[in-house]
This record gives sequence, C-alpha cells and structure tokens, in this order.
Amino acid sequence: MKPSYRILGIFASCLLLSSCLDTRPEDSVSSDGIIVDLKSAEVVLNGAYDAMQTCESYALITLNYASDNVVLYSSQAVIVPQFKAAGTSGWDPTAGGGYNSYYSAINIINTLIADLPGISEESAKKDNLLGQGYFLRALAYFDLSRTYGGVPLILEPSESPDNGAGKKKSSYSEVLSQVRSDLEKAVTLFDESISDKGRASIWAAYALLARVALYQEDYATAENYSSKVIDSGKFSLCEEISDFFENAKSEESIFEMVFSSADKLPFYTYYLPSDKGGRLDYIPNPELSKALLDPSKGGKRSQLINDKGDGVYVITQYAKQDGSSSIQTLRLAEQYLIRAEARLKGSSDTEGAVSDINFIRERASLSPIGKGGKEELLLALEEERRFELAFDGHRFSDIIRTGRAGAVFAVHDPVFSNPDYWVLPFPNSVIQADPDLEQNPGY
Repeated sequence: MKPSYRILGIFASCLLLSSCLDTRPEDSVSSDGIIVDLKSAEVVLNGAYDAMQTCESYALITLNYASDNVVLYSSQAVIVPQFKAAGTSGWDPTAGGGYNSYYSAINIINTLIADLPGISEESAKKDNLLGQGYFLRALAYFDLSRTYGGVPLILEPSESPDNGAGKKKSSYSEVLSQVRSDLEKAVTLFDESISDKGRASIWAAYALLARVALYQEDYATAENYSSKVIDSGKFSLCEEISDFFENAKSEESIFEMVFSSADKLPFYTYYLPSDKGGRLDYIPNPELSKALLDPSKGGKRSQLINDKGDGVYVITQYAKQDGSSSIQTLRLAEQYLIRAEARLKGSSDTEGAVSDINFIRERASLSPIGKGGKEELLLALEEERRFELAFDGHRFSDIIRTGRAGAVFAVHDPVFSNPDYWVLPFPNSVIQADPDLEQNPGY
C-alpha cells in the first residue's frame, strides 16, 4: 500500500460531513501519522461519526419515502414511488440513498480499523474505540444492503478518490454476513460498563445483531440478542411516545445520532412547515395519519404527527425548530417487536410473542391482542411495526424482507410485484465512473 495517499478527505470529513446532505470529501491527504495514539484515533473516530450522521440522514429520508408511510407534500397521490437512477427524469435528489457518502464514511472507518491495532498502547479504551469502528462499519453496510441489495464490500482503506473502483458487488447475503461478522467482533472488544447512548456500545451491537439476524431469518439468534438487550435492565420504554424523540438519550434509546442547534439534523426543515422555518417536503401518508389518530390503532402514537393548522398532518419526530432532533437508530421498542417476530417464526412461542406485542401496545394505551393463528399474528405484528416504528425507516425494508411487497406496495403501483423494484438503483454517476459496478436489474 502506498503510504502517501490514503483516506478520502479524512480531516475535511471530520469538519464538514455533518453540515449538510450534499457535502462530499474531495481531496486525498497523506496517511502518514494519521493514527499514532489514542488521541488521534479519537479524532478519526469523531470523523466517522460525523460521516455516519450524514449517512443515517440519507437512510431515513430514503427509506421513509420509499415506503407507504411518507409521501411528498407536493405529490400526495404517489404513495409508493418508483425510483430511477440519479440523473434521470423522475429522480428525487433528496432521496438518493447516499451511496457515495456511505463509502466515504466506510473509508474513514476502514482506516481506523486498519491502523488502530498498530499503536503500542494496549488498553480497554483502545479496544472500545476499535469496537465502535466495527459497529459503525456494520451499520453502514447494513443500510447499504437494505437500500441497494448487494454492494461492493470494501474492507481496506483506499489510497485514491476511486475508493474501491473495480470491486465487484458482493451478494446481499454476503454483505449481511460481513455485517454480522463486524458486530460479533465489536462485541468482543466492548466493555459492558460503557453505555453512552450517543456512541456505539455492546448493547447497540447486541441490538443491531438482533435486527440483522431477523433479516437473515436466523430467528434463534434474533431472539437471543433482543432478549439480552431487553433483560439487561439498562433500558425501558418511555411513558409517553413523544418522550423518546423529544428528549435526547432517553431511557428508551439504545443508540442514537445526536444533533444540536450548532450541529443540526441535516433534514429537519424537510418535515417542518413554512411557518416553523421549514420547507415541508415530506408528510405522513394521510391514510397512515388516519390510522395513527384512531384510538384503537395508533393510541398514544398519534403524538408522532401533528396538525399544522389546516388539516394537513406533519411528522413531529424530527421537527425540532432548532434542528436538534436525534436520529433514534436503535431503541427498545423495536427489540420487543424483533423478539415477537423471532418467537412467531422460530421457536413458535406464541404466548411470548403476544406478550411482547402487548407490552408495546400497553405503552400506547391500546387494548391487548388475543391469541390467534401464526399468520394472523404475523399480520398484527406487521401493523404494529408500521405504527410503532412509523418514521424510524423500517417500513419499506419490513415489507420487502417478508416478501409482502406484492400484496402491500403493488396495491399502489403494480410494478412492485417485480422484485427488481425492491431495491434502489445505483446512481448513474457511480456506474459511469466504475464500469465494473453492475447496475441493479430493472434500471
């Protein structure tokens, strides 16, 4: 490896990547001496978190809009959009998936993972920093996989702005296997006593492992890891739904991307109406708003939306006017719903699954569901995930991974009966720059 050019704009990334969704690191800098001790490793890790703030913002915008939960305010008749390759007619530039930003972030993380083990100091702090690196890389590749399907797996730091050009795509299952491997490595490095909810921890790794195992249909593992989080006693459901998004690092939070009035959530204006200083690009699907307002379906989850004064409902979850809303990447409510699904599909623990679902419903002031057949309960769980995790970016992936797109999304557009449209296209600029990257079928 040439020592003179490594990481793409690593220090520029530390300063700039969290400032807006359009930021791209452009320059290469010398890698000599980037990570020489724990202090410099922390600088690089901070840059990785800044980069992942941008990536997680892309993930939320893209995956929320891709589903039937969120629509464009200016085009409310389009419930589930057809995505087209960036640069072509019909592409929504704010929902582009953030492909380039992800690989810029991964390049920073790869430098940390490659160089940190080489410093002489041995300590729990060093292990924890490395564990955070593995967790962030896992999170990046997980979100890439549920956005694009199979993607190139780049696990070494790049020395040029090409950043992996010529690398063939790995399959979707191979990417998830790498994600799981990184998380399992992170678990061995974390100290259980460390649990800053604004940073990766062993609990965040367990929670993401539970989610990834669910996607892999490894239900025993999903149940095991979700139970570790639930039974730890370190997290609890907020009394009110609004508490988890109005209060940073709430008792329900396992891991979140924290923003402030000085380091604003990049997309907060997209959900705010003009009289609140926003541009209101996106609103809840009116059909979803109706369900959330129904006391028998949404219950307290009506707190996720708000009438802006003219009968049009807006999303409140990311709408603090000073831009300080967090992205709740992992929270306890999802872990109960993961365990419920794993119990229904894996261990056939129907009673335990119903108990988990009802625990979430109780918080929302909803009456409990009774026992039923497996398929009936799975549909009830699907609806529960839709309402409880309405704007957490799960709905699109939930319907795709369970094979329900033909029944749920094709009602709005028959094209979604075709699996080609269950992932997004790679941006045209990326395909043109790297002929070895094969565009997803159908695009």
